[in-house]
Amino acid sequence: MGIILEINGFKYFAPLSSFKPKHKRLCETIDFIKVGIYAVINLNNMFPAPLNLCKAVQIENIKNEHYRNLVRAKYRIIKQKTEQIVNNAKDVYNHKMINDGKSKLSQRCNDFRNLELKCKEYSDKKK
Repeated sequence: MGIILEINGFKYFAPLSSFKPKHKRLCETIDFIKVGIYAVINLNNMFPAPLNLCKAVQIENIKNEHYRNLVRAKYRIIKQKTEQIVNNAKDVYNHKMINDGKSKLSQRCNDFRNLELKCKEYSDKKK
């Protein structure tokens, strides 16, 4: 589960990670966003994904009530933080493209340039 962002003409998937005890003591950074006490988003791990391979979660179709409520809680917080998430994602992306390997942030980011190339190759092959 994660969120879809538009960056550089690509749909980027930013996965949610489960909230762990260590996340309580960590502060949010440009590439690390807390989704309450439920999850975190590590924007350095985002990657381009063809939209046809992404599936929207239909919250009302989740049978387990506890899990459905958990997903609703995450969704509400993500909606509140949408602007921060989008702006941070673009900043992380631009930082990686400019400083590739020259900073700690760029070193822990996925190779967006290569992933975009592979995503385009995959999409072109499927046409």
